[in-house]
Amino acid sequence: MLGKNKKIANIEIQDYVIRYAEIKSSNPLVLTQCKEHYIPSGVIENGQIINDEAFAKVLKQCMEKWQLKNKQIRFIVPDSSVIIRTVDVSPEIADDELTGHIYFELGHSIHLPFDNPIVEAVSLGVQEGVKKVLIVASSEETVDMYYDYFKDENTDPVVADVSSLCQYRLFHHFKKTNEEDIFMLAQFNVKSVTNSIFEQHKPVFMQEVDVSYPEDTWKVTPVNQDEPLTREHFDSEKVHAAFEEIYTEMERLRRFYQYSLHNGDQEVTRILLTGDHPYLEDLFHEVKDRLNIPIDILSPEDVQGSKDMKMGSSFYNVIGLALKEGM
Repeated sequence: MLGKNKKIANIEIQDYVIRYAEIKSSNPLVLTQCKEHYIPSGVIENGQIINDEAFAKVLKQCMEKWQLKNKQIRFIVPDSSVIIRTVDVSPEIADDELTGHIYFELGHSIHLPFDNPIVEAVSLGVQEGVKKVLIVASSEETVDMYYDYFKDENTDPVVADVSSLCQYRLFHHFKKTNEEDIFMLAQFNVKSVTNSIFEQHKPVFMQEVDVSYPEDTWKVTPVNQDEPLTREHFDSEKVHAAFEEIYTEMERLRRFYQYSLHNGDQEVTRILLTGDHPYLEDLFHEVKDRLNIPIDILSPEDVQGSKDMKMGSSFYNVIGLALKEGM
């Protein structure tokens, strides 16, 4: 449980929205704050700030409105700046030397899509004569960029985390996970979908895919920036058409995991579906029909908030982030 003197603000910044949550306790999970503020288009693209002045203005407005000055901050690194994968190394390399070994091999046997990554490496054990190593890597440039913006607003950023880990942490908290199943965590967000695969509570693969909407499917900013995007902001037919490609990509990932990574010996056995898309319930039924795999979704009724608090699955990332100390 987080004591009163340890309340930390938990922040997620996507291309179109900033979300914030705080919790009173983790067991039972009780929320005290869930807020969001929509960002105009042309400020952030694919997790990268392209209009510094506009973003600084929006962030300042949120920090003042939510009274976060001088608070400690946890924040989520954009999925576009995160890589999760497994690599094989010699079993002779000690576990406490794995991170150093990964850094040494960057640009040689191990390639990542960004310069100067921040890398965490964890052993998954030895299989068939090789040591399997989980790599979680993020762009140092992106992490430092957001860190500096938070520091400029007189806050104290102390933790950077990954959205898929935050989401899985929340499902785990509500006992929706186990060590036997192999889970595909599907995060259906407004602009992109992130699919991650978990074995024995550890992520082994993550892939972000942009949702290719037809023109004029949705508008980025509601009239009131403190009000959520709703189904009324979208063209239903165009949303369903755009997600056809996502279902194909999910099936492709499932087959890649089963046949390319495990020679047909291991397969995804359960899906955890989440995200901030207003059509999430519709998409849930589509995934269930297309992939024919048991699928779980976490109901907002499971998460307790203070009276009159508006809270839905769009806040699950920051709520899972708030649980970080407890797992």
